[in-house]
Amino acid sequence: MPLPIPLPRRRLLLALLLAVVAGATVVASAVFAPGGGGADRRDRVSGVAATGEHTVTFRNEMAEPVWIGATVNADGSAPLAGLPRLEPGQSATITVPERSGAGHWRGKFFARQGCTGEDGSTFHCAVGDCGPYADHCATGEQPVSLAEFNFDPADALAPWYNVSYVNAVSSTVTIVPDGAAPPPDGGECSDVGCPGDLLAVCPPENLTRDAATGRPLVCVNPNRDAKTAYSEALTRQCPKAYSWSRHDAEPGNQVVRQCSHCTGMTVTFQGASTPATTDPVTPTPDAPAPAHAKGVSLNPVEGAAQALVDSGASWYYNWASSTGEVTKPDGVDYVPMIWGPGSVTDAELGAAAREGTNLLGFNEPDHPGQANMSVEQALDLWPRLEATGLRLGAPAVASGADLEGGWLDRFMKGADERGLRVDFIPVHWYGADFGPDAPEHLRRYLQAVHDRYGKPVWLTEYGLIDFSQATPRYPSPQEQAAFVASSTRMLEQQGFVERYAWFTLSTRTSPTGLYDGTTANASGEAYRAAG
Repeated sequence: MPLPIPLPRRRLLLALLLAVVAGATVVASAVFAPGGGGADRRDRVSGVAATGEHTVTFRNEMAEPVWIGATVNADGSAPLAGLPRLEPGQSATITVPERSGAGHWRGKFFARQGCTGEDGSTFHCAVGDCGPYADHCATGEQPVSLAEFNFDPADALAPWYNVSYVNAVSSTVTIVPDGAAPPPDGGECSDVGCPGDLLAVCPPENLTRDAATGRPLVCVNPNRDAKTAYSEALTRQCPKAYSWSRHDAEPGNQVVRQCSHCTGMTVTFQGASTPATTDPVTPTPDAPAPAHAKGVSLNPVEGAAQALVDSGASWYYNWASSTGEVTKPDGVDYVPMIWGPGSVTDAELGAAAREGTNLLGFNEPDHPGQANMSVEQALDLWPRLEATGLRLGAPAVASGADLEGGWLDRFMKGADERGLRVDFIPVHWYGADFGPDAPEHLRRYLQAVHDRYGKPVWLTEYGLIDFSQATPRYPSPQEQAAFVASSTRMLEQQGFVERYAWFTLSTRTSPTGLYDGTTANASGEAYRAAG
């Protein structure tokens, strides 16, 4: 969303808002409060504002913790670190570094929700994810509700501020200037945004829900540059927030404000009052309870649905954007994939957004027999995948994911330069050593991938196949079953491996399959017992 600096030049910033500038990072000094009345907040803000810089106070009125995220325009504005985590009812105040560095600060704040994992390693958020750090962003954010600001001491009208739902709405956001009386005419220094639960008015086709609970998470705008059912619904409910990119050009709009005499701003995040719940999943008799990490790949062959349930896998994928002919079992997560450039269509992206909460990127783009894409082509298409609002996995290369200068390495560097989001790294691995050392070979490869990119790893294809000859060589049933048992034990002990999936479910797809129809073979029995 453009930020006015001054008002006639707002549109010049549109292309900059998605870029995160590289450079010095300012550590935000947050002053926490457990809640309390407005007088306490004003006193605290006035004390911080005595430095000559404005403040931003964050208030969490949601029913869950939030981690504050911030990204900046590519204009020299300093990225922020040391951002707070807020429990329900808690608030915190930071000082905006508008007089240091570039002499201004232009950027946006948002609430990250559903965050788990180890800080700096496996940390990630279900909503608003922006990298593996709890106190700052390392990448551009997922589509999420935004509080956008332009603090510029050289602009007599600044600061400018707005609430943006142009990309998506997750939490509801309001912005209220501090130290300025509310205007009677709704002009300068008036509040923007609206309280309440905007996810309740989201068109169903644009809504993403938590796979485990069914709770609404985020509503993604299908077209940020045009009026849609999404923008119309949000404008009716909240006319004081952007719902599409040209909202500020509409006559009589109320979306952008400025307040030259305030001491700071208070940003409040709200959402649904209570999380939705669903009945707990009861495992099918004689089938193991699903493990968190264990999954499987499959094709829609006869018996696939029954074998999937029997395997105890907690998730599956099928190299497609929709589960298709295989009925998704209760309690099992389906993960869609955008397979190649031909899959980057409104229909397939829409299907993925409806059916998943995670999205796998292009399949083996480094292989001429698979997606077969250049790094530049993949980078150019990547914003379309980001716009689904799903947690997003990098393209899964056929080999060499750990190599400096390899296809994946060049893609990740390009994504970082363009401010593109990648949340986890899918990996493929096939071992030609069928002996007892194979699990360690796999572990070292996964560790090297994690060390290079510092992101969670998904092992989305793995098995024992020797491709060194014209005809692939496969292990004996005993060798494969032993490897299944030993490799899954190893994988369950790797904290950075979020998920893994054996290649593949059925012997009708590959000789490495775990099931002959609906009957588990020796490898299937070992995999069923894993986790």
